Amino acid sequence: MKKNTRLLAIVLAITVLALALTACASSNKMAVAESSAPEASYDTASWETSSVEAPAATTNEEFKMEEPAEDAQSAQGALATTTAVTQDEAPEAAATDVASKIIYSADLSAQTTDFDTAIATLDAQIAKFGGFIERSDINGDTRYNDDGTTSIINRWAYYTIRVPASRFEDFLHQTEGIGNVTSVSRYAENVTSQYTDYEARLDSLRTQEERLLAMLEKSEDVESLIALEQRLADVRYELESIERNLRNLDLQISYSTINLNLQEVEVYTPTVPVQRTFSEKLSDAFSDGWTSFVRALQYFCLGLASSLPGLVLFLLIVLAAFFLVRKVLRTVKAKREAQKSAASKQAESENKPE
Repeated sequence: MKKNTRLLAIVLAITVLALALTACASSNKMAVAESSAPEASYDTASWETSSVEAPAATTNEEFKMEEPAEDAQSAQGALATTTAVTQDEAPEAAATDVASKIIYSADLSAQTTDFDTAIATLDAQIAKFGGFIERSDINGDTRYNDDGTTSIINRWAYYTIRVPASRFEDFLHQTEGIGNVTSVSRYAENVTSQYTDYEARLDSLRTQEERLLAMLEKSEDVESLIALEQRLADVRYELESIERNLRNLDLQISYSTINLNLQEVEVYTPTVPVQRTFSEKLSDAFSDGWTSFVRALQYFCLGLASSLPGLVLFLLIVLAAFFLVRKVLRTVKAKREAQKSAASKQAESENKPE
């Protein structure tokens, strides 16, 4: 234990001594540098005035010490300029850019008791706002009337409408007046980054196209010409693809999309909660139950009336089959009884004594 302690103490002492020597050496170097700096500047000045060659090392040190100061000043100036641009100009540019690269869309569901009037009003409103119908689908249930005609009931319409983005909100407010709106959903998709990437890629491809065309004019080797033409075809194909994507984005940005689902109903679905008393709830429940019963009875009668001709024909067929089978069974039974009586008579005649 004592030996280990002594060794540890010796190692610590050597470490402290080495640190002290290192500190002394660094302080001496700094003193030498400080004392030699005036001499270097003096030599440089004398070299400029008397054309005496100055030491290269001293000149390099002087240049090295002056350049960081200039870099620091230029960096501070650049930082100040950047800060000014960021605080003053950048927000306006960014706001304008973001506002022009947003795709607006909405989903709207509504009910109407006058379907034909609502459709006519919607078509006139689309034309008024300078929009167009991208897709429309109108359908319903078929009802067969007693006079042999048919009519469409419980109709619904699905529209995909495109209107100018500047009139998107106005169109939504006007559309909400065509009936009872049950749901509205709005969406905004920021495609600024995607649009900027497309533009940057487009510029790069156009530069490549110009260089390839210049290389084609100068190239005389057949293999090089084939390779350059193949690469040019690939670049132009990618150019057309990006331009098509940009046109699609421009159309989506400039014309907002509204998906409208319009349903024909007899009674509007209440969209505002109503506070009712117990007696009112009981009365409404009885009324709803009676209405459901009457409606079910009406549907049953209508179904029975529509299937009555088929039922009558089916009963006639069943009765005809029943009487036919009954007649056949009676004929077969009569034949069997006749055969039995004939056999019994023959047996009696044979058994009589002569």
